[in-house]
Amino acid sequence: MLSDAGVLSPVPFTRNYRRNPLTPLPVPLHVFEDVDAILLTHRHFDHWDKKAISILDKNIPVFCQPNDQASIQSSGFLKAIPVHHSLEWGGIQIKRITGQHATGISGKLLGPVSGFIFNAIEEGSIYIVGDCIYTTAIEAVFRKYNPDIAVLNTGEAQMIWGTTITMTREDVARIARLSPRTKLLAVHLNTINHCRLSQNQLTEYIKEQHLEGSVWIPKDGEVISF
Repeated sequence: MLSDAGVLSPVPFTRNYRRNPLTPLPVPLHVFEDVDAILLTHRHFDHWDKKAISILDKNIPVFCQPNDQASIQSSGFLKAIPVHHSLEWGGIQIKRITGQHATGISGKLLGPVSGFIFNAIEEGSIYIVGDCIYTTAIEAVFRKYNPDIAVLNTGEAQMIWGTTITMTREDVARIARLSPRTKLLAVHLNTINHCRLSQNQLTEYIKEQHLEGSVWIPKDGEVISF
């Protein structure tokens, strides 16, 4: 989200009415004037808000799910590029991984989501998992591709009827043990009203599990280099 803190409504069907984002953007907006491309995992407003749509350069390539292409184009973006399975761009292979935001009716209400693996031969691979819950399919992806880095949307986001729609602290630990060579970045914390898990709580849990060397929990605006 590029909106100012508190400008956006709460996520519908959740347990509190705090307005989003809960925290201000930690970088100035002008940093988005010089980017090579946009990766859009899905179009929920906590990933693709009206402010972003209005200020981003409409000539920037936007890599997306095939079913999101038409909506992105209707917002004026001239280079909405659907990733059906995989494609190559600038020497980087981009592979789309179909995800699941939730189980049952909740999953149908939330619609399709995707993750993406970026692989540059000389620089390694990074798996942007997206708003996906832990599934056997996600487990298989880690086993097959063994990415160098993975970004996990955690936060234990929950709907009012109890369904959890992002990864939990236990999921983070499970992936850390499943793929020990992968450096895990846990994000999607502290900023959305339906997320129950905080950065501090996850930090404490990771310490309890003795996984400090596998999981990084960046503070707002922090730059992490490996």
